[in-house]
Amino acid sequence: MFLDKGSDLMLPAWFQAFLMMLLEAWSARRDRQIQFLKLQIELLRQKTPGKRVILSPDDRRRLMRAGAAIGHEVDSLLDIVTVKTYRRWLREQADGQTPGRVRRPRAMTASLRELILRMARENVGWGVRRIVGELRKLALTPSRSSVRRVLVDDGVLPDPDRRAPKGVMTPWRIFVSAHMNCMVATDFFCKTVFRGCTPMGWKLAFALVFIHLGSRKAFVSPSTFHPTGGPGGWMQQHACNVSMWLEDEHLDLRFLIHDRDAKFTEAFDEHFRHLAAVSHNKTSGIVKTPYLAPIANCYAESWISGLKREVLNHLVCLSLRQLDHISASYMNYYNGFRPHQGLGNVPPAQHGLPPPYCPAEEPDAGRVECQHWLGGLLKHYHWKAA
Repeated sequence: MFLDKGSDLMLPAWFQAFLMMLLEAWSARRDRQIQFLKLQIELLRQKTPGKRVILSPDDRRRLMRAGAAIGHEVDSLLDIVTVKTYRRWLREQADGQTPGRVRRPRAMTASLRELILRMARENVGWGVRRIVGELRKLALTPSRSSVRRVLVDDGVLPDPDRRAPKGVMTPWRIFVSAHMNCMVATDFFCKTVFRGCTPMGWKLAFALVFIHLGSRKAFVSPSTFHPTGGPGGWMQQHACNVSMWLEDEHLDLRFLIHDRDAKFTEAFDEHFRHLAAVSHNKTSGIVKTPYLAPIANCYAESWISGLKREVLNHLVCLSLRQLDHISASYMNYYNGFRPHQGLGNVPPAQHGLPPPYCPAEEPDAGRVECQHWLGGLLKHYHWKAA
């Protein structure tokens, strides 16, 4: 610290300039040393497997003590962890939380890695959660982060991990969640059918899907070009077919959800009101979704989205019979083999997952067979029979 001009011991100007030059020279050398150290850390992190460093509780405390000496102004200095992680540690320290024990990551066998990569390469549209669900059917239980790490390390980038929006429970959500086991959702989906070199050309075909919310089992009607209503019409006929399907599957129906499409006629609604009243002998029947609110019928919309994304968007339909075959194949695959995230990655027709695979030796991925439908668009993996 230099003396003020009013001080009795005033240093000469040339000496002050000399001290300033020494200080600047030392600061420049110090900055180059810091850059050299940071470069070493960057090179070490590039060589670290998984490209992350796991600090022990003692290492974490040492780092925070060093940060406290400079007032935790470390945004431009941190290289071993992110600034967000460091701020979280500060909050936990302020709340009195102690660092937990660092767990050793579970080792993944080479055979399981090969199986994950095989599923990802054979099914381009599958994301992380879809692959995890398929592995659960084989009694293999890697976490989503482990599957994602395998795909990223091999350069097979998965689809973004989508999560439902957070928020409070609205009355509609409360109503649906309270009646899951006695509620069925229905909606139309359509597909353009090519009718050959005729004046008709391309024509829009309609089909009706029903999904029981509690079990997630689905039923698809045969398609038609004319979804007529009224007594004896196409809609009324398939209302009766769904009633028999519900009875055969031992599924309960008290409420039927559908939108305000004019094709849902009064005769169609009256059939289900009568069916629900006979079953429950109380207020039951039709629940219509609000206007312009497809999310209110999200279960049927999600089923139709999966059908189009996994099958229909990849195929050209030349007849109603072909469309019915595609829809029936997907319905049977969905009900019997496709893992459903809302059921804990269990297919709707399966009761619980098999016990975890814990053999004495490493599982042989070569024993996993693939059963497919519709030319390989739909796949089911299972262990080869002994």
